[in-house]
Amino acid sequence: RGCVTGPTLHLDVKEIDFGDISFGFPYTKTCRLTNTSPMPVRFKLRMLEDGVMPAVSSFEQIRRENHPSWTKGIRCFGGPREFTINPSQGTLLPQGHQDIEVTLCSNTVMEFHRKMLVELEGIGKALAPLTITARCLVPELQVYPEILPYDECFLKEPYQRKFLVVNDTDLPGCYGLIPQKRSEVSPVFYSSPKPCGIVQPHSIAEIPFVIEVQAWHNHRTNVL
Repeated sequence: RGCVTGPTLHLDVKEIDFGDISFGFPYTKTCRLTNTSPMPVRFKLRMLEDGVMPAVSSFEQIRRENHPSWTKGIRCFGGPREFTINPSQGTLLPQGHQDIEVTLCSNTVMEFHRKMLVELEGIGKALAPLTITARCLVPELQVYPEILPYDECFLKEPYQRKFLVVNDTDLPGCYGLIPQKRSEVSPVFYSSPKPCGIVQPHSIAEIPFVIEVQAWHNHRTNVL
């Protein structure tokens, strides 16, 4: 006669709440997985309803001013894979534990209510899923001044001034000056030595802005 018992794992929390998060910024929370059984256990973690393609972070965007997401938005075949779990699998020794990092980089403006499964390899069963919640927002940034006057300029000479990007919200924001599509008939060329960046909550960032007038007369150019 005998009694067969299966391995038992325990998570120290039932829910992870990221709260309000900013679009394209990675946020990380930690939970602890403990093996309370007298035998080693192999585990595997996975998110339900996550996408396929890696999410695009704001830090990746600002490294590439020509990144297609600036003009076309973030498009992922099969949806963005917004959650990263580290480690996502491993072996827990008897009475051992493992700290698990769950990172969310949202490419979707929405309220998240997802489940993380903890599966026991070779056993065919899983723990009760861990609930993960968050609300992704896009902070509203203001640009000043609305009109940047340059007054008199010499032909084909560079002139630099600056725009201010103001973030009055509680979340970090990402900004970028869309590269100009120049042609032979463009009366004014514009560019920036630092077109992209991050503006922290309740702070101000500067975009240096350079123009070169290509034709005589008065000009008014719209900047995206």
